[in-house]
Amino acid sequence: MREQLKFLLPDVQTANQASEALLLARIDDKNISFLAKPGTNLGKLHPASTLESTNMINGGERGLATGAAVGLIAGLISYFFFPSFSQSLHVNEWVLIGALMALGAALSAIGSAVFGVNLLNDDLAKYQKNIENGAILMIVSAPFQRSTEISKIVSKLHLKF
Repeated sequence: MREQLKFLLPDVQTANQASEALLLARIDDKNISFLAKPGTNLGKLHPASTLESTNMINGGERGLATGAAVGLIAGLISYFFFPSFSQSLHVNEWVLIGALMALGAALSAIGSAVFGVNLLNDDLAKYQKNIENGAILMIVSAPFQRSTEISKIVSKLHLKF
């Protein structure tokens, strides 16, 4: 089980120090990413991926549930009000309901995920103002049992933020 730890750092220099400290603690470089305002030169630091920095996953999950519900409603409406529709397609009514649910879930999940790419991740929204003012957000994906150790390593940097 992995946990995402987030640390707000005042500048790129401090972000480099934090990254080096974590690398010395044998945290893999690919598990450390940084989110900064657009145009910030992070140097050798890995920028946060689209999945980490946007609402793509949350939007897709919401879209999946919403689309399935809409598909279920559409299927039930066709079952009760238009029974000849499923007969004209030569399918069982329950197969039609299931197909409409799957189609609604898939289309809505894709649409919501694409829309979510343009939105900042809900979990990161509380850091947005600081990031816009020049701070760097470090996101560390680490095993749950090492989260306390990683927090102690970063706290030893004596960040004044």
